[in-house]
Amino acid sequence: MNRLFPLPICTFLKIAFQNGGIAIKESWKVPGWLLKTIVFEPLRWLEMIFYNRKVRQHKITKGPIFILGFYRSGTSYLHEFFTQDDRLGYHTVYQMIFPEIMLTCERWMSPILEVISRVFKLQDPIHRIPLSFRYPGEEDGTMCTAVNPRGAQWGFFFPRRMNEYVSKYVLFENITETEKDAWTRDFIFLLKKISLAGHGKQLVLKSPPNTARIKHLLTLFPDARFILIHRNPYEVYGSNKKFWKVTQRIYSLGGMKSMDTNADILDSYARTMQRYLEEKDLVPLGQLLELAYDDFVKNPVERMREAYEKLDLGDFKSCEDKMKAFAARQKKFKVLEHQLPPDERKMVSEKLESIFRHWNYTL
Repeated sequence: MNRLFPLPICTFLKIAFQNGGIAIKESWKVPGWLLKTIVFEPLRWLEMIFYNRKVRQHKITKGPIFILGFYRSGTSYLHEFFTQDDRLGYHTVYQMIFPEIMLTCERWMSPILEVISRVFKLQDPIHRIPLSFRYPGEEDGTMCTAVNPRGAQWGFFFPRRMNEYVSKYVLFENITETEKDAWTRDFIFLLKKISLAGHGKQLVLKSPPNTARIKHLLTLFPDARFILIHRNPYEVYGSNKKFWKVTQRIYSLGGMKSMDTNADILDSYARTMQRYLEEKDLVPLGQLLELAYDDFVKNPVERMREAYEKLDLGDFKSCEDKMKAFAARQKKFKVLEHQLPPDERKMVSEKLESIFRHWNYTL
């Protein structure tokens, strides 16, 4: 995203080769990557010419608000509430899909894409809502769409390598300091770019892998705020089973033969949350809040008021009406419940016992 060579198409092909190649049945997804890495390439060059220096010189003056929690724990819902506050900046879906041209093209491309989405009634398959390019996105997803080989979510594109990507780029295990430094430089460059696009507003960011990166994030932003949303592990696991089916149908480039998807979900969930439990006490007093999903869904505005007070995020009254209006619009949205067979419930309770006990969920 921030350098001319190697060209993105070359990096994409190298990533695919290193991950076992593209499965024949998934080859229909390749044209989208070719469009990004070839057709839009001149626009990326223009963005580098006009904005790279500005991005590097840009200062993030106030530590971001990091929303933590494993996939399907309610992080996106919580993120949307924060984006109702006009004083905060956030990472949009447009920026997540087109990070290489967000500063030069978002102003005119995003409205066009919004019209197309409304006319064809496109749906966000992950969140079961109408697709909007103004919806908040995730930085880790962007690391992949920017064709960065150190993106943690390449594991969704090449599922058989998921555990390796979690180990290296979520937990920072089995990774050299040189590679970790490179990941950090690219991550900071991305956040600066998002901040510049948001006119320097304090950022509110949501990416589940950050749940396991508290120690590292504090070295980058000592005054950052963290808000973790947690949910009954049975529900998180059940929702992730459906989440994986959708993501593999839409995004997977590699094969899934001989994969034990359920075991991979549990493994990444357990390792991510265990790291959070190990590092949460590193956060200075007043900079971390834990929030139960069920409580939040029942009384979202009150929980947001508490978050603003406990994390010292400013005057809540200035955004309260917008949050109440947003909450009212969400009342029709149904929370799906997931029934697990006894053997899977046992597997979940054994693997995630520490999580059940930490937040007093019934085993």
